[in-house]
Amino acid sequence: MFTDLCVPNGNEKEFLEIAERLETKSLLFIYEKNFPLQKEIEELKQSTKINIQFGSKDKKIKGTSIIFANGERKNVENKNIKFLYGFEGLERKDSFHYKRSGVNQVIAKLLKEKEKIFVIDFERILESKNISSQLGRLKQNLSLAKKYGFEIMICSFATKPMNMRSELQLKSILKALNFFKSTNNSTLENSK
Repeated sequence: MFTDLCVPNGNEKEFLEIAERLETKSLLFIYEKNFPLQKEIEELKQSTKINIQFGSKDKKIKGTSIIFANGERKNVENKNIKFLYGFEGLERKDSFHYKRSGVNQVIAKLLKEKEKIFVIDFERILESKNISSQLGRLKQNLSLAKKYGFEIMICSFATKPMNMRSELQLKSILKALNFFKSTNNSTLENSK
């Protein structure tokens, strides 16, 4: 089952409304801080048919079991972090001879060995001032994913409800970039 990922700021109900329109079956809310109270969580779960999960960004927050972290090497080697995002934004400028995509052969091997999941942050592409550079870096990372066999997951990673995308739209981006390996956003259920 496809699970989309959102970063709410007190606007969870708006995300749920858009998710229902997009026919998203499962939604994961990621928090940096200000995790909702248990009462608010129960109200959210009662208000929708969508499967709601909760996670945190960069560090463990009480009440969450899923941690997403920036794709730095220290996080790749951290045994408590399974989901890594933002590799394409680690370096500011590409070299004249190659793309600085954040993933090289060493990182790719570590992602595979340590069973990490490479998360594609679609909002980074959507909000980028230089989309062609972001897509070029992503394409390079996807070619490394094919070569080394590490697992990928694509999500809208929306901070605004209108930046959410359907499963079909997200997977079509991968097809446009010549990545036909099946992606599995159901790995969130197995990570608990």
